[in-house]
Formats: sequence, C-alpha cells, structure tokens
Amino acid sequence: MKKIFLIFCFFVLFSNYLLSEENENMENEPAIIRAKLGQHRTIHTNDGNFFRGKVIEITDEGNLVLQTEVGILTIPPEDILEETVKIFRKDGTVFKGKLIGEDDLNVTIESKYGIVSINKGEIEKIDRYFGGKLEKLLQKKIFFTAEEQNTEIFKDPTAFVLPPYTFFITGFSMGYGFTDKFQIFTRITNNFNEDLNLIFRRVLLQKIRGARISNLSLDLHIFSNHDMYKEYIKYYENDQLEIDDSSGLDTIKKMYDRKRDFYWKGTLVYSLRKPLKSGRGNWGFHTGITFDKLLFIKPVTEYEGETFDGGFSDSQFHSYRAFIGMDYDLTRKIKFISVLYYDPGNHYLTFGESFASYLKNSFIPDYSEGERKEFDFDFGITYAANDNLRIGFHFQSPYITLYWKFFDY
Repeated sequence: MKKIFLIFCFFVLFSNYLLSEENENMENEPAIIRAKLGQHRTIHTNDGNFFRGKVIEITDEGNLVLQTEVGILTIPPEDILEETVKIFRKDGTVFKGKLIGEDDLNVTIESKYGIVSINKGEIEKIDRYFGGKLEKLLQKKIFFTAEEQNTEIFKDPTAFVLPPYTFFITGFSMGYGFTDKFQIFTRITNNFNEDLNLIFRRVLLQKIRGARISNLSLDLHIFSNHDMYKEYIKYYENDQLEIDDSSGLDTIKKMYDRKRDFYWKGTLVYSLRKPLKSGRGNWGFHTGITFDKLLFIKPVTEYEGETFDGGFSDSQFHSYRAFIGMDYDLTRKIKFISVLYYDPGNHYLTFGESFASYLKNSFIPDYSEGERKEFDFDFGITYAANDNLRIGFHFQSPYITLYWKFFDY
C-alpha cells in the first residue's frame, strides 16, 4: 500500500512538472502574427516604437518583414504588440476583438461571438488598440510630409495613385483611390458645363527596392461633350486670328464646324521616389508625355486668304506635351515642386489675364488668350496644414492650389 502511495505521489509530481514545462513553453511562444502579404499595416512594438509599411514577407520563424519609408524592416514576433480593434458599423452595431486579417475589402476579427468578417464599406469608424492602448495615444505625431506621394505636379500627372479608400477634392476636381494601383478623377467645372469627364490612372509597372519606389503608369482622360474650339485655338498664333476685328475664338468657330465632340487625351508617366541621404524626407522625379485626339486631326491652315502659323503641320496638330518635374521635402510640412515642359499648345498668361479668364469662362481656362510659348517651366511649394489639407503656391496659371484628402479607413 505504501509503495502504491509513493508511486501515486511520484506520478502527480511528475505530471505537474510536465504541465508546468508545457505552460512555460506556451508562455514563451511568440504570438501568431495577424497579417497577410500585401497588407499596409501599422506595427507597434513593446519598446514603444511603431512602424508603418507594407507586409512583403512573413518568414518561417514568424518574423514580419515590412516595406517602410525608411527601408525594409524585419520585426520578430515576440516584439509585436497584439492588435485589437473596435469596429463601429454604419448600422449602429459594434464589434470588438483580436485582429485576425485585413485586406482591401474586409476586416476579420476574433470576437466573443466567434470569427467575424466585416466589409469595409459597412464600417463607420475603426479604433485600433496595440497592447491595450488606443492608437491615437501612441501616435501623437505620425504625420510627415515625406509620406505624401504627389499625384500631380501642377497640371501634369505623376505615376503615383491615391491610397486605397482615399477621397480627394479640390476646387476644380475630385477623385478616389480604389486600390494601390488604380484611381479615378474628374474635373468638376467641366461636368457643370455639360462636359462629363473621367480620368483613369493605372499603374502598369512597379518596382520597390528598400525605400525607393518607381512606377510606370498610364492616364486616360475622356470627355463626353468637349468644347473643341478651345483645343484648336491653343495651336494658333492669336494675333493672326484677329481677322476683320473678330476675336481669335470667333475666327476659330468659323473655320471649324464642330463645337462639341467626344475628346480624349492620354499620358504615359514614370515616377521615382526615394529618401534623401540626410534621412530627412524624400525627393521625387517625374517625367512623361501627353498626347490627345488632335494628333489625328488635320488643322485648317488657310482661311479667307490668310495662311496661319503655329503648333501644327499641314497634316496634323503637334498636340503633345513632354515634361520633367521633381518634388523635394524642404521641411516636415513644406514640399518644393518644379516642372519643365515642352508644349506647342501652351500659352503664357499673366496673373491678371489668368484670373479674368477663369471668371469669364466659368472657371475653365480660355486657351485663346496669352502668347503661345512652347518651352516653359513652373515652380512653387505645397504646405501641409494638417493630415488632410494641402495649400499650394506657384507662378503659372492657376497660381494657387487647394485640396483635401479624406481617408475612409
């Protein structure tokens, strides 16, 4: 009996030892990383740091590899704070739980009701917690101008697109980022003047090497009911068109039959963005070429005995624009932008001429005014007032730019 009792005691003690070892191993086991390849995530670590970037690899050891603005970072799983979320749906329901996965369409969490997958279109707001602390408390100063990827340099597009689910609006246009490689824009003023239009931008090629990003994209801008007279007149010498005391635009209307027509133009552009050697911000390089429908239209070169000069040949308009531009982070909130371009349809306007033209033509440029100038350049700055508002100043029409970005998620 005594032997049986001793064996039983030994068995209990040995079992407790095995269980304690198993528990200790479980406690030391790193948490499963709740991430998927291609996601853009903010990772908080237990030493108080946080990193924003794209998940490009999850190693066999569980390390999370992020593509960030400062380079490629490898973060061990034991350093990552667990992310939980509180999701407010548009119908008033609220879900809380551990984040399991997130992609362009859905957020998946482990709630007390089970695994829940919520479509992002149904979400009003998301509060994110890392290690039990609300993200806003850990990220008081997350904004930095270097994170801004310019989608345009004044009149010319870049090869970068708006982040997914981002709404963009200015006084003259608005757009939306659908994915990290596709966006749609429209010119508001043209729409109000019965000229419905859409601008589609698609990233064709993308290369990421550390913090260096390069894109090749295609812009396609289509107009349903465009005022073609304003396109034709850009390529003529304005003083030659003033026949019999008629204005240049009146002469163009007599020379061409169609006032409104379907119109398109496309831009192929390459952009490069890389960090400055000082580590303070980034700089970007952009170059592209724009061409449009007029390239395939024969111009009128003679009218009432007058032979015209301008940006055209006997068979076609020289309707293309080649440009090279750059942007440079001067400070945390100020970005310098410049562009040099060749455009046979470009006209130079003074500030007074530009302002009067916008008022007279319902905020749509009247290209009949100003001297035709094929080579020109422009430069200025953009100021980031806050996370959403940007204000720009430059020295060519329209001189002042103002736009807002609204991030849905």
